[in-house]
Amino acid sequence: MDESDAPFISAYLNLEEGQADWRETLNERAHVLRRILQGDDLVDLEDALVKIEAWLSTELLPEAKGAAIFVRGIFGGAFMLPMQFASPLPNIIAVYPTPNIYHLVELKDNYHRYIILLALPEQASILEVNLGAATIQAWIDRSELRLRVGQEWARTHFQTHQAHRGDRFLQEKITTLDRLMQAGGHSHLILAGDAKITGRVRQALPDDLLAKLVDVIPAAQCDPQTDVVMATLSRFIEHEEQESQSIADRLMHGLRSQNLAVAGTSGSLDALRSGKVDTLVLVRGFEPDPGWTCTECQAIGVDTHELTLCPVCGAPALRPLDVREALVRLAGQLECPVEVVEQSDALLSLGGVGCLLRY
Repeated sequence: MDESDAPFISAYLNLEEGQADWRETLNERAHVLRRILQGDDLVDLEDALVKIEAWLSTELLPEAKGAAIFVRGIFGGAFMLPMQFASPLPNIIAVYPTPNIYHLVELKDNYHRYIILLALPEQASILEVNLGAATIQAWIDRSELRLRVGQEWARTHFQTHQAHRGDRFLQEKITTLDRLMQAGGHSHLILAGDAKITGRVRQALPDDLLAKLVDVIPAAQCDPQTDVVMATLSRFIEHEEQESQSIADRLMHGLRSQNLAVAGTSGSLDALRSGKVDTLVLVRGFEPDPGWTCTECQAIGVDTHELTLCPVCGAPALRPLDVREALVRLAGQLECPVEVVEQSDALLSLGGVGCLLRY
């Protein structure tokens, strides 16, 4: 979307059962914003709130636990993108010239895609879990569909209902699994099911799949698929946090070696803008002071003293900058991963943010 001075409303809502605070948050923020916005900005706000309420009344799925709704009114170039998830989000309503995307980045980091191979005595299933919910299913009963693995079927799930017939059957499933994971770019695998069968599968996994194995958990034929997904999800979140801590340790090691990493908001912004970043690392709860951006030359900075003119081009075109949003937006433009670490005292002492560099 083209940036404008018109307000962009970013609404995050926690829809978990028993959580009624989202309605109170929405009403309270609307009341405050109506008092501080004027003119076209107020008209845009009212237009956005009407659209949000209409979507919540008609489109929200009963099983949704979190929603993110991004709206801009007619004066800034009308835009609306509602999203709903099987995972909760915080209750936050933000108004800014650009959308607030940090909580989407955090959600993706916590609940990234992974594959489950569910191996039971009478069936074998391959499921992709994305943001806490198992997505599309496709039943395999025709041989021609197997030929499409790695092409348009790359993101679907395969299930067969036939008794296990020894090593050949297991090898077919592992071959399908390997193709799916390669085609979909998956880097995490969890085995679930009968202990004897998952043991045989684990022994038969090639080295590249074994390196992606996160855990093996028990599951019975009578267990609902949703219960299996939730059981694997808790294990995956634990594993993801361990990976995040490992990346934070790599960042500290890179800072000790010349030109392998940078830390702090200013250094991280500079590295991202120059395209040198491999991974952006943030401590959860990282809340930097506001920076500034120039609408004329697009310069940005994190100076805390008062500025009236852009120090780069001299234009009186400065406005406040949400530094955290700028960091994750630049990372998204570079298509580099963002790791959110639960706790890192070492990184907090350096400002709460850093980057592993590509070179």
